[in-house]
Amino acid sequence: MKRSFLLFFIVLLCRSSWAISLNGVDYSIDTIVQYPAGPGATYYQLRMQRTSDRTGRLDCYLLAVDTRNPYVGVEQILGKDQLVGTERPSAMATRKSTGTHIYYAGVNGDFFATTGDVGRPVGLTVVNNEYAYTPTANRRLGGVDENMHAVIGTSMKYSGKLVLPDTTYTIQHVNYTRAADELVLYNQYNGSTTGTNMYGTELHIRLLPDYQWHTSGTLKALVIDKQTGVGNMAIHKGEAVLSGHGTMQQVLNDFAVGDTLTLRFSLKVDGSKVNMAQCIGGDTYALIVNNGQVEQSDFWNELHPRTAFGCSEDKSTLYFLVVDGREASVGCTTKVLGEIIRYYGAYTAVNWDGGGSSCMYISPFGPLNDGSDGVERAVGNAMFAVANVPDDDRTIASIAPYQPICKLPRYGIAEPKFLGYNRYGVLIDTCVQGVQLSCDASLGEILPDGRFLASGTQDGLLHASLPVEGASPLTCDLVIRLLTGAPVAFCLDSVLVDAAHPYTVQIQCTSAGHTYDLLPAALTWTSEDESVAVVDDTGLISAVGEGYTRVLGAVDEFIDSITVHVVPRVRGHLCWNDMTDPEAWVLSASDNFKPAWENTDVSFNYAGGRGPFLRIDHTVPIMAIPDTIRIPVRTDAVLKKLTVGIRPNNDKQERNIVCFENGLPLNEDANIDVLVTQVFGTDMAVYPLHFEYLWFLFDQATTKQQHTIAFQGVWLFGEPQEEDDLPSVSAGNNQGVSKIITPDGVRIIKDGKSYTLLGL
Repeated sequence: MKRSFLLFFIVLLCRSSWAISLNGVDYSIDTIVQYPAGPGATYYQLRMQRTSDRTGRLDCYLLAVDTRNPYVGVEQILGKDQLVGTERPSAMATRKSTGTHIYYAGVNGDFFATTGDVGRPVGLTVVNNEYAYTPTANRRLGGVDENMHAVIGTSMKYSGKLVLPDTTYTIQHVNYTRAADELVLYNQYNGSTTGTNMYGTELHIRLLPDYQWHTSGTLKALVIDKQTGVGNMAIHKGEAVLSGHGTMQQVLNDFAVGDTLTLRFSLKVDGSKVNMAQCIGGDTYALIVNNGQVEQSDFWNELHPRTAFGCSEDKSTLYFLVVDGREASVGCTTKVLGEIIRYYGAYTAVNWDGGGSSCMYISPFGPLNDGSDGVERAVGNAMFAVANVPDDDRTIASIAPYQPICKLPRYGIAEPKFLGYNRYGVLIDTCVQGVQLSCDASLGEILPDGRFLASGTQDGLLHASLPVEGASPLTCDLVIRLLTGAPVAFCLDSVLVDAAHPYTVQIQCTSAGHTYDLLPAALTWTSEDESVAVVDDTGLISAVGEGYTRVLGAVDEFIDSITVHVVPRVRGHLCWNDMTDPEAWVLSASDNFKPAWENTDVSFNYAGGRGPFLRIDHTVPIMAIPDTIRIPVRTDAVLKKLTVGIRPNNDKQERNIVCFENGLPLNEDANIDVLVTQVFGTDMAVYPLHFEYLWFLFDQATTKQQHTIAFQGVWLFGEPQEEDDLPSVSAGNNQGVSKIITPDGVRIIKDGKSYTLLGL
């Protein structure tokens, strides 16, 4: 296993590029992630991009399962274990998994009814060697037989017989509506009862001890109950009901409780008899791949999300493929679906349900593709790779990289993620801690914080080692490729800083769907105006004066710049209290409240109603970096909740910050604080913050009369909060204070000190 894994990496290193031709058009292939998904299984996330004009992107999710692995099984799950009903594939897997029987990967299955019996699959359905549904229409199908060999076919022929000593009678269907003069078999997948009417006879049967359900062969069963003229007989798990109407009712009437009956089933796929263990129906077009050939004419010629199921020529390797569509990934025809799955090894393949149903599930990550519904859809059935292991072992026995190939520009930084597996190959840890990295100096170096720096000049292997107490360490490798002409850029085009908040320029490169940091120290840095801000060799920008400057960074042929706006440091507390222009603060409220400004107070007539509220809107940037934003208020109304809307600069949507619930003291000053770093974090990209609104929600205990809210502006707090730093700026007390309105915002001059306030 290790030898083949290393050979795989050697092939990757020797091959200059990955490419595929889809419907005559060339596409490049980036392997976003690749890792063992479970015993005998490898998962790939692939991005295919048209090379001619970089459009037509396809995001593909591929699972390859070697059924020869002793711990691998393949099983279908019906939505809620019944033909009628839907369930999300992730919920199916979670519900059915145990510590030793783990549904670790799978995809959605058959097309299903969306009206009437919602969830009922349309094609032949076999679950755990037992017929779950025998349709009247012939469709393509895919699954595995009792020996875990893939069976993918264009047609099926079902036959069921009740065998008597001198004759046989046809069992027309399994779990299908019983018609006149028909014999139908019902089992647990039909639900808890047969759902039949009273015009018939039903035999409750149980297989004899030496027999198990299968789709081809002879079975013997014991009659354990009989009902005539009742209908809707109860069905028990593992047992069945044979139901007859009309002439077939007369046949069943001859049986008594305790009798033994003989059933004979036959299932032929493309003319060959087979004992199917799991089977899911497909569409009505030709197989997308048949005996190594991709279908060229009879295919679904529309771009949609798709799901396919295929197998290798020897039928031992199964391929599950999902292609996203209707978003950034444009989707594909079933011909292109066949070309993709054929490229990765499928000799025969069938198209399953697509559109919003397409889903690739990997445990414990969950659904991994971007479903076109925006959320994972509940479907009728799904097929899974299953780990059947002796025990629930939680000890890491091997590790593997989440991303086997890491493409970096020179001086790019990577922090690889590693997955942990138990001795059976079950994924038990999605982010292994304590992994140590090493590499040849020609490739790069390991930084003090443990990350890898691509400071070398050539491609190579990055070695990973996980120490194990009392044993040899667990090891694995990943490939590092150095990129030339990589799309490198500063993360921000402008930044707000002050004397207390310097900023280290963040530089990133995006490759194969992953984003990597670039070491700032690798660049040569320049500030155009060092009287405003300086930048050191590590890319750290520090404030010197106030105003604007531009900082430039360059390495090799790459150069970029960032605009730096230096604002005064917030020390103590500051308040913008200009209420001379109330039109700047827009009032809105529930019907008949009639809010109005009275100096710095808001007067309104509380009239009750459903969800009574008052809202004060004023979109304004806060041209400072405060530790706390405070809103002082006083009111004689009973408040239920206050929500403050503040938008970070790097987001189009404001944060709705609930400052309190369950009221404030009546007629008392109250300070409503927003702790900036707790709400917005420490990323300098959030500045400047934008004040948006205050939303007061009233308790209906408020008296229906005239009320006021005293609003004293917005205060900014910074460190240190010493009395000497606090300007005396409050409602109606602006003596000795000069206010200057600049293009950058509002500035207060108090005793020779300058304070930055809210911008306009």
